[in-house]
Amino acid sequence: MTVELIRSYTHTDGKHVGDLLWWTLADARVTRSTLESVWANAGLAENLLPEPPTPEKALRTAVRGAQVQHDHLLRLGKEDDGEIVFAVVAETRDGAGNVSLAQTARIRLDRARPAKLESDHPGHDLVAAVSAAYDRLLNTHTPDDVRRALVKTLASCAAVTLRDHGGVYWVPAPYAETLRRLRDAVSNIGASRLDVVPIHASPEATAALGDAARASIDDEIAALRIEIEGFLSDPPERASTLARRLETFEGLRAKARLYHTVLQVQVQDLETALNKLTLQVEGLLQTKAA
Repeated sequence: MTVELIRSYTHTDGKHVGDLLWWTLADARVTRSTLESVWANAGLAENLLPEPPTPEKALRTAVRGAQVQHDHLLRLGKEDDGEIVFAVVAETRDGAGNVSLAQTARIRLDRARPAKLESDHPGHDLVAAVSAAYDRLLNTHTPDDVRRALVKTLASCAAVTLRDHGGVYWVPAPYAETLRRLRDAVSNIGASRLDVVPIHASPEATAALGDAARASIDDEIAALRIEIEGFLSDPPERASTLARRLETFEGLRAKARLYHTVLQVQVQDLETALNKLTLQVEGLLQTKAA
């Protein structure tokens, strides 16, 4: 079924209440500079971008990717403020069930000079694979980075996931412009695409989306309630942790009110639950201040 055919079934004369969306990331490795340019040209906020690549992240990603393709093992040997060292280890087994390990090379990241990795055996196949991936990743975002940026942007648009494992989302109408900006950005990342299907008001659409929106907020509140119960028995050391939860509560209140406006979702009991959690966190903050 094509996107155009789906749109023909979902279009009604009712008011636009939001959009369904899903995406496909293809050839989505992108340099930081290209991603910043794509993002800016689409008019999206810079704070929605993923964190820039770092030498440490590039090394760890390169190690994960290379290890599954070779018969040697990569083991972290050292990590401190000055360096990160991985050992390349050969594993052998004899007929008696014994396993022997022997280090054959080391890969070192000098944090003060991260432009190139160092090794005592640069010609080793696994060392070469890690080094090549590191050079590529040092200034490049992976498809997973791009996916995280998409999810972060959708979260800022009060999106609701319509599947347990994500993949299909609904975004309420007030964020339609941001969503279309995101679609434009995704279309300029390799061969990726983000499909958007407008949903217009109908009894069936309002009921189904309202139930999904309500369930989404219920799940978030349930997770927060468990976390706050843990704080009550073992308060976090930092007051900033509690302060961030108060910001989270305000965000959920705003989301609930938005859903009430767009889909007539009943939110009074949600407000009550959030108010209770807020009082508990404020009490913890007062205790810390005393």
